[in-house]
Amino acid sequence: MLTAVWWTAVAALFAEPAVIDTLNVDLDGEVYVASAHLKDALTAERIEEIDAGLEITISYRLNVYRQRSGLPNPSISKVRIECTVQHDALTRQYTLTRRIDGELQEKKVTPDEGQMRDFMTVLERLPVATAEEIVPGESYYIKARADLGLVWRFYMIPWRDRTPWIEVPIEMRDAGGREVRGDGQAP
Repeated sequence: MLTAVWWTAVAALFAEPAVIDTLNVDLDGEVYVASAHLKDALTAERIEEIDAGLEITISYRLNVYRQRSGLPNPSISKVRIECTVQHDALTRQYTLTRRIDGELQEKKVTPDEGQMRDFMTVLERLPVATAEEIVPGESYYIKARADLGLVWRFYMIPWRDRTPWIEVPIEMRDAGGREVRGDGQAP
């Protein structure tokens, strides 16, 4: 029995870690919006916990910074997104809730597991900064990570399960959507 527990713990250590494999930022009118995809987050163990009726939350942090050489990079904006799922075994439906900076943005109920997976792992066109905050002639980037909650190592040690930070430069765009050089002019 002890050997089985040990092998399970070792296998969990070498499992494919969850990562944010896609992160994009686009200008939508006067707002920069971000889209992201979280890969390998909903493991068989997490799906089992969801199906058992446990409330599972995946939290995302999206931070926009202005890049400066030789100095600390100042934060332009920080957005926290919480995606929560709870499965009702009686009705066989998932209750999905999304909060942005603590405010309820979306709540829906669905029986479809595929919809639940997309809701928890795909962020689409979420506002991260206004066009006024992103000044032409400056360099900006966005950093993102996901917090998947606690994992119990060896069934007794709580361990935060987080993705590594991913960093992507923000391309400057004019009102027509064309890329702008660092001096504010179209190439």
